[in-house]
Amino acid sequence: MWGRVVEIMTAVWLAASPFVFGLQSDMTLLWADIGIALLICVLSGLSYWRPTRHAHLLILVVSIALILWGRFAIMPPTPLHQNHIVIGLFLLMIAVVPNQASLPPKAWRKVLRCD
Repeated sequence: MWGRVVEIMTAVWLAASPFVFGLQSDMTLLWADIGIALLICVLSGLSYWRPTRHAHLLILVVSIALILWGRFAIMPPTPLHQNHIVIGLFLLMIAVVPNQASLPPKAWRKVLRCD
């Protein structure tokens, strides 16, 4: 489940980035980033619960929205919007990592338990 931990760490960066870029006075961007970060944390956290183990795949939609928002919100993109593009691209890579990526394949686990 290391992919979900990385998604949560990325969400923390997204929530902190308006303060890093000095734009905490823009309340719209601040609350948008905090809301999106919270959504990413919730979706990653839901992936730990077996009935919603594929919730992290919804992060793909969030990341595409971040990329589009960062690219087309302001021309040319400001550093904060460039950050949204990078975070979106990074989340696209991490969201496709399966929850059990660090475990051997299921068939191998069955064989190992029998021995």
